[in-house]
Amino acid sequence: MILLQAACVGIVLVYAALRVHADRGFPARFALLALAGLVGEDPMIRAYGFYAYAPSWWCFVDRVPLLIVVIWPVVIDSADALARALLGKDARDTDPRVAGLASAIVLFDAALIEPVAVRAGLWAWTAPGAFGVPPVGVLGWGFFALFVLLLLPRLGRLRPLVLLLAPAATHLALVVSWWAALRWMRGVIAPWAAAMTALILGATLAALAWRRNLRARVRPRVLLLRAPGALFFFVLLAAHAREVELVVYAVAFAPPYLALLEARGARALGENTP
Repeated sequence: MILLQAACVGIVLVYAALRVHADRGFPARFALLALAGLVGEDPMIRAYGFYAYAPSWWCFVDRVPLLIVVIWPVVIDSADALARALLGKDARDTDPRVAGLASAIVLFDAALIEPVAVRAGLWAWTAPGAFGVPPVGVLGWGFFALFVLLLLPRLGRLRPLVLLLAPAATHLALVVSWWAALRWMRGVIAPWAAAMTALILGATLAALAWRRNLRARVRPRVLLLRAPGALFFFVLLAAHAREVELVVYAVAFAPPYLALLEARGARALGENTP
């Protein structure tokens, strides 16, 4: 667990250093994302008790490890950068498509992160689902990313209000989703069913990205910023996965990102332009 948490610290520091170099406003944005995530997550853990973090995490802010507080902003910010690249130069800060696509990317990422992290013993859910993760566990971060990215560019000088508005909107969306649909999906999802669904989704997204030549829009640096986090979870997968189904499930998330790599990508990874 010591090496794992040290790797988390390294990933966050490297990401922050590279982002600050390209965007001087990144520290304030990162702080708002981190604090809003904490304000949203901690009360939900206390209110519903659906999951709990392993006590071996170094430092907790009430029920949430400090490292988790700073890791999720990296996931959300990097998804935002990728969404902007995919939408092209016409996508403005207030374009709702940016928040919508970024939240879909976060949802996609969370669908990989959650089962692998649960198998590694980083946290555990009390409700059943696919590989020990209920659908609400993935949906929550997608909702949070959507609302925080919708609000931040629109609040102007009132941006600190995102600390209350994004968590409140996320909480409301989860409650509505729970009573409308998720409470009827409380059973165990068969591992092979989840794996096959992931394979179909991953292949479909990869084919769509390739057919639309989306790789031409995404600079290698945008994907490179996401690479350490992806590598981290695949190392966790190799170390802790005991089921072939989970391996198949996790590998299915790679093709869409591989489809965004241009043939010149290996040579272009050294580009300095964000």
